[in-house]
Amino acid sequence: MEQISFDHRRQNRRYLIFRPPAVVEAPAVVVFLPGTGGTAEWTAHETKLPAFAAEQGFVLVVPEALRPRPDQPPKFLTNPPRWNDGSPAANAELQTDADDVDFLTHVFTDAINRTGADPRRISLTGFSNGAGMTFRFAAERPDLVAAIAPVAGHCWVPPQVISKPVPTLYIIGSQDPLLPYRGGTVELPWGNKLIQRPPVVRTLERWAAVNSCSTASVLDVDAAGIREEVFPGPVEFRSITVDGLGHHWPGGEGQFNRRIGGPPSDRLDANRRIWDFFQRYSL
Repeated sequence: MEQISFDHRRQNRRYLIFRPPAVVEAPAVVVFLPGTGGTAEWTAHETKLPAFAAEQGFVLVVPEALRPRPDQPPKFLTNPPRWNDGSPAANAELQTDADDVDFLTHVFTDAINRTGADPRRISLTGFSNGAGMTFRFAAERPDLVAAIAPVAGHCWVPPQVISKPVPTLYIIGSQDPLLPYRGGTVELPWGNKLIQRPPVVRTLERWAAVNSCSTASVLDVDAAGIREEVFPGPVEFRSITVDGLGHHWPGGEGQFNRRIGGPPSDRLDANRRIWDFFQRYSL
């Protein structure tokens, strides 16, 4: 693991690089964006992605979001890193005017230069607030990402049609208390504030429209607690709902407080499923 730090618009920003143990010529890159409150190290461990990346031979990059008080260490409840994903100011103290699209553009370029990776095979995934940032980055820089896989997050991208549709795999749990599938009132752990969350279908319809796909889905798979829907269009846009999964990385360590995040599940191995999806695409 390498930690890279640099000054970005008068802010000290950092990210982690995990290289394959064996030399791989022009490897693919997977960039993973943690959710609110998650440090790069904690979420890398939670997802088990470093070990999986080493096994599969791709470069894993884990950038970290800005904290409300950058001069203080990150803490999940009191100083949580958070991406500027374009979401409404439901919890004002967590909002930031950081230019995270520009920061991640720098990370993409820097990581490729450091690792000799193939710039045509760089894909982006993220969890929760990191999933929201995944949608935003793909909407603003579709020229840089081969494919995306947002997990358990909402799309806050304004209505538009992006210049280049991006292959997308979306994953959500049916028992997610922080992003309830049918929407509703959610109590955030930051300040114990109540907010209204839209149904997940609104995120899927919004991204389908942005991505030039049909907003009406077609059921593809419904078996063993896994439901897959496809939104027909110029690129693959697939949504997976995992029965019984709360606000956790599917198949991860399940360390997040279950009182807040609900039940973990290993019904789906998100690492393998996302990597299988990413391998099919390049710029």
